Amino acid sequence: MPGIYGFKKDISTNESQTLIEKMSVALDWEDRFLRQFESGQGWGLGRNSLGILNQNHQPLWDKNKNVGLVFEGELYDTTPLKNLLNQHNFECETDEEILLGLYLLEGDSFSIKLNGAFSAAFFDNRNNTIIVMNDRLGLHPVYYANFGSNFLFASGVRGILVDQTTPRRVNRVAIQEFLTFDHLLHQNTLLEDVNLLPQGSILKYQNGKLTLKRYFHFQFLDIYPFCEPPSYQERFLLEIKKAVQRQIGGSQAKGIMLSGGLDSRFLLAVLADILGPSNLHTFTWSIPGSDDARYAKEAAGVVGTPHHFFELKPDWLLKQGEKAVKLTDGMGNLVNLHAIANLADETQIAQIIYKGFMGDAMFGFGLRPRFWADYDRETEIHEHLQAYRDYRVLTFDIPEHAGLFTESFLRDVGDGLVEDYKQGVRSAGVRQMATQRLFFDLTQRVPRMTINGVLVARDRAIIRLPFTDNDLVEFSMTVPPYLAFERKLMIDSFIRAYPRLARIPTPRDHLPLTHCAREVMIRNGQFIKWHLRKAGFGWLAGPEHRPYKDYQTWFRTALREWVEQTLLSSISLERGYFKPESIRQVVKDHMGGKNNAVKIGALMAIELWHKYYID
Repeated sequence: MPGIYGFKKDISTNESQTLIEKMSVALDWEDRFLRQFESGQGWGLGRNSLGILNQNHQPLWDKNKNVGLVFEGELYDTTPLKNLLNQHNFECETDEEILLGLYLLEGDSFSIKLNGAFSAAFFDNRNNTIIVMNDRLGLHPVYYANFGSNFLFASGVRGILVDQTTPRRVNRVAIQEFLTFDHLLHQNTLLEDVNLLPQGSILKYQNGKLTLKRYFHFQFLDIYPFCEPPSYQERFLLEIKKAVQRQIGGSQAKGIMLSGGLDSRFLLAVLADILGPSNLHTFTWSIPGSDDARYAKEAAGVVGTPHHFFELKPDWLLKQGEKAVKLTDGMGNLVNLHAIANLADETQIAQIIYKGFMGDAMFGFGLRPRFWADYDRETEIHEHLQAYRDYRVLTFDIPEHAGLFTESFLRDVGDGLVEDYKQGVRSAGVRQMATQRLFFDLTQRVPRMTINGVLVARDRAIIRLPFTDNDLVEFSMTVPPYLAFERKLMIDSFIRAYPRLARIPTPRDHLPLTHCAREVMIRNGQFIKWHLRKAGFGWLAGPEHRPYKDYQTWFRTALREWVEQTLLSSISLERGYFKPESIRQVVKDHMGGKNNAVKIGALMAIELWHKYYID
């Protein structure tokens, strides 16, 4: 996976060169990556790249070689920034030249002006300072460690771990969070001494002192102005079209990961309008015949894009599971990382790929009716957790922890998980529970879980995420919760702008998004099948759902030996985190027919990460 890395340490010039080389290889160990780095006595700065965009040699230095920059990602809507810099005699064309020019002109105060998905680091020789920054949403994660007089940063925790002096104390609260929510909270990683750079932040390391400041905060409304739904629809359509328009640059072939759902279908429609259908490829990967595969193919046919289907094979994890765990530093559930499975084939067709990432989080995926009430502060947290149970998305629910974790583990973690969760919810600074959940999804679920599908896809492609555009995100924070509930605003806007595509069903309920004759036919068919199943003729009715993935079966068949050898080994069972009998029971129950696939996927990620980086 491409990214940036660097350090400040009290070591020699030769030791610095060795360390920066090791960090580069740890981040991306395959020879196909472009590695560019420099070092001197006690410092190093580098960037690994696919070599598709931002082709200036990095670090990029000013003419006096006072300030060096490494940059990974993209900036959008840069014309105003170029005009500003031209007025001050800075000639800037590329993203990295713009960033370097802005830093020389304004120091680090320019960050709020940037619209993009990126990470960047400056080494300022004038004051012996390293500055690391990211975009508003933290879409290119950067991790850092500061211990003693040492400071290291990298786009993957693995890049930091090549330094043998880095402490390797496992963060038990982080393990508990991951096995509960399927993601970590706040800036936690699986190591106590390594942290994630917060969204929209600037980190400065100077004279042995680290300072961190946020330049962007999510500001949701507590009181909403009167505005009719059609006006919100017009604004949403305007902003999503502007967001896509900003991200169509580059002469490379372009594609979109197309599922059967709403988010990618919305982007398909807008991209096809702007680029033209023949200039956009659609990619769908799944089990053959899945609901997603059928609906995606139909949507591509309506729009007229060249469509490509790739089978998601049961044994893909045997071939790429190790890479997926390393790319996500053990913080991604294996059952969620299949975007990498067919990526090599997809990038033979297109090297710039769009994803419908974050559309659900912005516009209501997590909202539940229970949020429309006032509770005392403790009951409020309980109701938020109940919403997770409504969706059945807690991997190991909190009442299960006493049976899963050892007594010593639970003593060590104390109330850390609950306190982290409370802080994540209450940091919204608003009283409406629906708004708190939207805030939590954007600041916790997106940067700690959903991003993993993007990270693995960046291993071979430039991934563009139009829903993360600054203006679209800011607009989403002004939408009243009732229009976000059940994704009403997004669905109504889609029906208004793209009625033909709205008549195609989605996998959620197998119904079109709009009322039409097809809906009547499908509902009648569902009614007949319900009666057939009720009468014992389920074989005649066929399956209710045809999922795009089936880890439930795969963990019992193609992946069974791998799972059992990994989770039931003496090393795994004796780590001291889990009661051995509980892990054996999770595996036994799954092999006996219970669906523990998500639990096994999470446990496998934790164990494999230990195998690669701790043992």
